[in-house]
Amino acid sequence: MAEAILDELLVIDMSNGVAGPYCCLLFRYLGAEVVRVDRRGRTEVLPYMGLQPAVSFLHLSAGKKSITLDASKPEGAALLLRLAEHGDVLVSDASLPAGLDYPALSRQNPRLVLTRVTVPPSDNDGLFAEYFAGLNAFAATLLPLLNMAILGRGQQVEVDGAECLAAAAFAAAGRQLDWPQPEGDETFPPPFRVSGIAAVSPAPRPGEHNDEVYCGLLGLSGEELARLKEASVI
Repeated sequence: MAEAILDELLVIDMSNGVAGPYCCLLFRYLGAEVVRVDRRGRTEVLPYMGLQPAVSFLHLSAGKKSITLDASKPEGAALLLRLAEHGDVLVSDASLPAGLDYPALSRQNPRLVLTRVTVPPSDNDGLFAEYFAGLNAFAATLLPLLNMAILGRGQQVEVDGAECLAAAAFAAAGRQLDWPQPEGDETFPPPFRVSGIAAVSPAPRPGEHNDEVYCGLLGLSGEELARLKEASVI
């Protein structure tokens, strides 16, 4: 099989809910390495198509690597900056911890693309809005990646789920927006067709790749890793 077209990208997933994780999942489908930053003991995730949260997590985290990190602690923030130095894209769905805004991340890595996707609560179109915003966030992030490849500098991307829905409603010109429901064991493929789609592994356990990323990529020693675990930083 041909190489996946984005297999040299490193995407850092610091999002929750559906929109941000779905954006990162689409990058994984195209071969990017995706490192998910989980909080210690994180369990919450929105349901996927009416399924249980655990099933939703398995869908949205498929193929990703997982590390645990508390970026609100000084040592955790320093580790995130070191990780961002290696990254191409960082996806967040809320304000990042103090001192980790785009200017700070850009100083650490001028090539980094920061994508923030937000979806306001909605009783009617909540899940549709989440997935639609995630799809738009993925598409929007591709543009600064092209700029980064040509000019060597990243950009910040903001995606508002409400604006995405408004644009879709306008384009539909009054047609009802129905999201198709899966049947039986059917799963949804990525919403595009490209040769070289990457095969993805099962969803990781939170923190499963701590050793690989912190020790292998960032060069921390086993003793440093143990100390960070003891201090609840990771």
